[in-house]
Amino acid sequence: MQDQATPPDDPSAPGGPANGARGHVLMCSMRDEGPFVLEFVAHHRAIGFDRIFIASNDCRDGTDLLLDALDRAGAITHYRNRVKPGELPQHSAYAGIRRRHGLDAADWLMVLDADEFLDVTTGGGRVQDLTAQADAGDDIIMLNPLTFGTSRDPRWQLGLVTEQFPLRLPARHGANRPVKTLARGVGRFRQIHNHSVVGYRGEDALTVLRADGSRFAIPPGGKLWEVLRNVPVEDIRHGLAHYNHYAVKSLASYLLRHDRGRGAAPKGEANARHTSGYFDRIAGARIRDTGFSDRHGTALRAEYARLLAIPEVAAAQAETERRYGALIAAIMDY
Repeated sequence: MQDQATPPDDPSAPGGPANGARGHVLMCSMRDEGPFVLEFVAHHRAIGFDRIFIASNDCRDGTDLLLDALDRAGAITHYRNRVKPGELPQHSAYAGIRRRHGLDAADWLMVLDADEFLDVTTGGGRVQDLTAQADAGDDIIMLNPLTFGTSRDPRWQLGLVTEQFPLRLPARHGANRPVKTLARGVGRFRQIHNHSVVGYRGEDALTVLRADGSRFAIPPGGKLWEVLRNVPVEDIRHGLAHYNHYAVKSLASYLLRHDRGRGAAPKGEANARHTSGYFDRIAGARIRDTGFSDRHGTALRAEYARLLAIPEVAAAQAETERRYGALIAAIMDY
């Protein structure tokens, strides 16, 4: 387990061990996601990520205990992120992990949230099959999501999220405008944010590979957070890969999500994003899509079972499910 050390004077500066995390690296920041952690880890291990770093942020449901167990089992590296009032939990976590573990050495780096699952649809469905589509001059791979809705049952229930919620919105829906990216040469960028690296230090244009195989350039000095955050509906692209976004899950889980606050907002700030209107917009999903489970379900379940067979992981999983259920019971009246 890796606890947060004293923050550096400049958290955006590159650094970390010279022999830092190499290969395909995934990073995630979590709060109160306990029952869903194991599925997230199992899937992304199964599709080939070499290292997975997960930060916990003041968890109430035992997410951190499960991450500890998975860390000791060698499945992930857990980073306890102690968030100060006014800090953005995600940015604080990413900067700390970067410095502690040398993420600048990664061949490819991706950041996902706990409700996002990379779905590679080219080759054998592994992350390496996706990055193999990049030419030597490609710096960033940009992916749009497919956003999935809820079910008729408002209750939180045990089970795989990727199987419980198979209804999605149309591909060209506004909810699919956000992008997530895989980047290489991370040391060229000042910071790692949730959607992309930012603060490019180089003098050459950056080449971005879209999911449909097309490319575009970002000139030096271009603001990456403007280009690599949301795209117009007409520019939503799918093809080589996308990420499934289970943005609301059950109503009960959604209400707890609203209660816990946002990772991309300062600690202590009211959650003005996850409103009833947001839920209703996503809950209108009607297109049944089981492609993810068809492609990845067998491997996901096998890795899930392997991890759950570790006694410490199983005990932590049961405890976080108990605590999560208690948190929901405190805010829900079924």
